[in-house]
Amino acid sequence: MNFKRIQSIFLVIFIIMDVLLFLSYNRNSVGDSTASGSNNILEEMRKDQITYSKPTTKTHEGYYFSGNNGNALRQDAPELQQQDIRFSGDELVSEFKQPLKLTNGSVKQTLDKVVADPGLIAEGKHYSYSEQLSSKSEIIYVQRVAQKPIYSRYCQIRFDLNGKNQVIGYSQNYLEGVKMLKEASKTISEERALTWLYQYNEIPNGAKVTWVHLAYTRLLTARGQYVFLPTWVFAVKLNNSSSTILKRVNAYTGEVIKTGDNNQTSNANSEIFTLT
Repeated sequence: MNFKRIQSIFLVIFIIMDVLLFLSYNRNSVGDSTASGSNNILEEMRKDQITYSKPTTKTHEGYYFSGNNGNALRQDAPELQQQDIRFSGDELVSEFKQPLKLTNGSVKQTLDKVVADPGLIAEGKHYSYSEQLSSKSEIIYVQRVAQKPIYSRYCQIRFDLNGKNQVIGYSQNYLEGVKMLKEASKTISEERALTWLYQYNEIPNGAKVTWVHLAYTRLLTARGQYVFLPTWVFAVKLNNSSSTILKRVNAYTGEVIKTGDNNQTSNANSEIFTLT
């Protein structure tokens, strides 16, 4: 790729980001941003029977960055052992020749050793276990950038379990060519993100916020480059339902990032994970 083409890619990315930021900063005000205002909103949430853990007021720092699913996994694949491998696009799909046995309490301990072994998992040192994203049938490891997890299927290892609690294989995507697009910027706090999410009517009465993480999620895709930004990710369990849905808040601007298959500029729940 020549220098002029690289310049044009990043120019497109920055133009799109600037437009999105302009739109988000010009949204109507959603309420008092003072500490007392936040406390009042939290009290309103309690009256609406919304359950949540006390949110922190701490701010953090994060980056805009880009990356792509390149050829690293294909290059590493010949070195992998004890498994049959194929590729579905850029995704590596593996089936272990002998299933890995797991016992209660040993899931993380066992798979941490597997992921750390370059003879079993390519680029494993860049991934860490995610308890929240994992389920009874699938154990998920997420890639990390700048000491924070990335919640996107483009950056995950997903181990498949059978009915005997054995790992029978996995699928993997790896984000490479990571480039920081801007210097680190301060994020809003968890408390502010939660109160804005409520004020945007994204948390229904009687719901429970089961967990909250500050993670990177995909903002958009431009010419084969995925662009990520820091995001407050809220897992919301609806009243009288076994389903958990995700709500995302831009950790820079406080704008709610809509999720759904029809929104091509943001990732749907299924891109991160599905919980039922």
